[in-house]
Order: sequence, then structure tokens, then C-alpha cells
Amino acid sequence: MTADELIARLRALPPDTPVLVEGYENGFDEVIELKGQDVVRYRHAQPWDGQYQPPERFEEPAAGIMQAAVILGRRGPLR
Repeated sequence: MTADELIARLRALPPDTPVLVEGYENGFDEVIELKGQDVVRYRHAQPWDGQYQPPERFEEPAAGIMQAAVILGRRGPLR
């Protein structure tokens, strides 16, 4: 999903609609921040891994680094 697609979907909602993200293990948390993050596609992701990871997760500099908008929830850093 791109920023334009997200904005279009959010604009279609009533303005007082809460925006949530997945919680640490289950449930949902409130959004606390939207930030830019360098990411690289993780081609060998397991089902429990995210499809994108920070480049520093890998020993060798990763090719294909891109900037993404990341919505962080209250416990996002604990994931």
C-alpha cells in the first residue's frame, strides 16, 4: 500500500475513527507515531517475520534499500 492509497482509505472514514495497529502478541494498539524507515525486502522471511526488515539486520549491506512509512503502535518496538 502506498501513502496515496492509505490517505484515500483514511479520508473515506469518519474523522473520529480510531486508527490501530496489531498488538505485540494479539489484539490491537493505538497508533503513536508515523515515521520514515529504511527497509529492505526480506526474501527468506518465515511466516512470523515481516516481509521487510531494517538493512542493519543483515551482515552485508543490502541492495534495494527503500524508504517506507511505518505506523508504530504502543508496543511496536517490542515486536
